[in-house]
Amino acid sequence: MRRALLLAVAGAAAVALWDPFGLAWLGWALAGVLVLVFLLQLARSLNRRRSARTLAGLRAMAPEAFEEEVARWLRRGGWRVERRGGTGDAGIDLLATKRGETLAVQCKRYGEQVTVPAAVVRELYGAAVATEATVALLVTTGRVSRQAAEWAAAREGRPRVVVIDGDGVAQAAMRGRLTL
Repeated sequence: MRRALLLAVAGAAAVALWDPFGLAWLGWALAGVLVLVFLLQLARSLNRRRSARTLAGLRAMAPEAFEEEVARWLRRGGWRVERRGGTGDAGIDLLATKRGETLAVQCKRYGEQVTVPAAVVRELYGAAVATEATVALLVTTGRVSRQAAEWAAAREGRPRVVVIDGDGVAQAAMRGRLTL
């Protein structure tokens, strides 16, 4: 979108300079309006980026935006990420691969007091087994229930179960990268 706006600004400026119909003022006015639209979009994008660096900002996001932010963190870590989220995602929002490792990722954007139950971790584990992932990764802005944490810790072998909750997500947001 930003590229299209910049191209439109360049086109309007070119028309104003060429001035085939004696309407240079109109070309410059259009270029000015397009520059303002571009700057407003840029400011909005920067505000979104800034809020994505805090746990409160992440909790305020739409679930799909949170999934995209987690995907962005993984890409910065060198992972190739495929989005699968939405209705019927079979418990996997993201599938990430890097050097023979495959992450089956479930993203849960929850409030501070909401806990992820053990059933969610079990569903993710089953989905990771079905996709032959090496790691089942749960990323949540909420908390993980004691039962879910115990169940995840009791799993041995592959896929390995990794749970990153509110504190870990806050650290990832500050770094802009998710590390396992």
